[in-house]
Amino acid sequence: MIPVNFPDILAGPILRRTEKKEIYCWIALSKLIDTRTEIYNVQQTDDEFFLNCVSSNCETTIARIGENLFIYLMKATPKEEAFPTEQLLGYNVFFSDKSIEWNLADYQLLDHHHPSSIVYGNLPLPSFFITEAESASFLYGSCQKLHGIGKDALTKGDSQLADCWSDLTKRPSSLFLLGDQIYADDVADPITPFIQLLGEKLIGKQEAYKELPIVLGPDYDISFSQVNGRAEMMKELCCFTSTKAANHLITLGEYAAMYLLSWSPALWETAKEANSFLSFDELLAEDKYYMDETLNTDKALETRRKKYEEQANSLAQFAISVPKIRRLMANLPVYMIFDDHDITDDWNISNDWMQKVGNAPLGRHVIANGLTAYWAFQGWGNAPETFSERFLAAIHARLKGSSIQSKDYESWLSSMWLFSNWHYTIPSTPVTLVLDTRTQRFYPEKKPNLIGSYLSKRTKGPNLIKKEAWQKLEKSLYASNWKKGEKLILLSATPLYGVDLIESFLKRIVLPISNTIPNLQETMDLEWWKFNGRGYHEFHNWLAKWNPSECIILSGDAHMAYALHSEVEHQYHGKRTIHQYTSSPIKNESFRGLASVALKGSLFLGNQLIKKNVTHRYCDYHYLLCEGETTSDYIWKEKIQHETLDSGFIIKTNNNLGLLEVSPPGITNKFL
Repeated sequence: MIPVNFPDILAGPILRRTEKKEIYCWIALSKLIDTRTEIYNVQQTDDEFFLNCVSSNCETTIARIGENLFIYLMKATPKEEAFPTEQLLGYNVFFSDKSIEWNLADYQLLDHHHPSSIVYGNLPLPSFFITEAESASFLYGSCQKLHGIGKDALTKGDSQLADCWSDLTKRPSSLFLLGDQIYADDVADPITPFIQLLGEKLIGKQEAYKELPIVLGPDYDISFSQVNGRAEMMKELCCFTSTKAANHLITLGEYAAMYLLSWSPALWETAKEANSFLSFDELLAEDKYYMDETLNTDKALETRRKKYEEQANSLAQFAISVPKIRRLMANLPVYMIFDDHDITDDWNISNDWMQKVGNAPLGRHVIANGLTAYWAFQGWGNAPETFSERFLAAIHARLKGSSIQSKDYESWLSSMWLFSNWHYTIPSTPVTLVLDTRTQRFYPEKKPNLIGSYLSKRTKGPNLIKKEAWQKLEKSLYASNWKKGEKLILLSATPLYGVDLIESFLKRIVLPISNTIPNLQETMDLEWWKFNGRGYHEFHNWLAKWNPSECIILSGDAHMAYALHSEVEHQYHGKRTIHQYTSSPIKNESFRGLASVALKGSLFLGNQLIKKNVTHRYCDYHYLLCEGETTSDYIWKEKIQHETLDSGFIIKTNNNLGLLEVSPPGITNKFL
């Protein structure tokens, strides 16, 4: 069993939204303690550091997620008109119980020699800087699964910062996490019992999901808490479509536990001390492993045992890397946006999916839990001022434990499902606009009224951002004081540009088949920008309207890294160049060994046929997306060219983290 006494600090500190007028710091604690942060100017003379406090006030807001989980968001404001820029700053977090005060040093987090240290070099504090210079660099990436194959690439970001923490001309200024920060649907067998127990302990009670109007028979009731036991429940009672939902997160406590384990070593140490990880045979002996009909043979059981042991090894490797992940997130402003796995695989992939899940009481409940956890762990620190009092009141009413039969519960469900302000801007240089490509979708009609060749070109993928959402994005962009003609960075979890040979195969061969096999859309993840010509056009149209001097798109999702640029010519808005850099996965390699060689080889040979990785594309006056060079009228056309990476290929398939540098001479990118 998990000890009742949790460590004080469950995760963090994590540096969040950072600008000249305010700095936010996030931390998760197991108890209610007075908490504040102070910001310092860090000056160095030889080997000695001098700290000068530059913050005058700290406003701390607390979200009590459960009996043993409190999320603190601390807002520090400057003594002077603004915090210093282009200077090394540091911060400390102070705690008080009215009679005594202590800080991060008392947890050995500031001890350079301690394995849990969150400082670099011989610095006395975790550090960062605020830049207004024309040159800046950013780390970015996506897709981090606890038991994903390979070494976690965030440790490479930690090494990068360890090498250049004192040189602000080389030090990255922010970390952008572009989706799938957790995998709610794909949870490893060995850690499932711990997550379930931890989730209940954090909240302090069992979640009353059984009060929902669902038919929860004895089989479901037993399998709910068994390893490998939730697949049918998620399919039948939630209407989810994930193919790896056997241990899917359900309760708010389970979602919270997954975040804490992803970002902090504290609970890994708790699990180790409590001997919480059982072997496969121990689970079988204690009837804690769900035995379905596929495990009736010795061979099937041995295959499952081998998979269990492989997952346990991957989890052990991740646990070793977590202290470095925490250190990185403590020393860079971190900005995040969700993709599907943060909630569930295929989240909002189609209108049918939304309607089925929305009409399933348990499905609505789980999605709302996932979004509440996203708000607390990710969204809140991105842009705290964007969350209305009504939205926060709905969350806090639910966190107080309102009954599932109450109006507060219905208000919470509606607030989570209908909230439309997950997008935001980042006060970076250049300004960064973060797109929500999950909750602001528009879905085409099932039966397009076009015929002939138009029907063959028409796609049924979702438009990832509807018109009203684009208008809100524009309003947010101009509210950030960004002006036309300036550089602009866009964060889109889903890449605008995929690898053309892969996208074209799916569009020309698989998408038409999905008209008669609807489940194929979920199975093949047919939701890229290219799969809705009107949506792809709208992206280009809005970008042309804004007219940035240079546009950089950072994206993830693809489980491969690649870089490209597109020369766009718009009939009404002139010419521009778009750069896109895609970094994925951080820890979840999908292509290894022969599979990686085969994929790279086929892309290499295919690209020889299309002349040096060049693709031509245009939009005609029917808003149809067409391939090849145009011989007729067009709204816009573009020439897309993939860049060859250091490896000699156009993609990188192992775990990676992007490093983007933007400066007056140009844009450079590499994958760590």
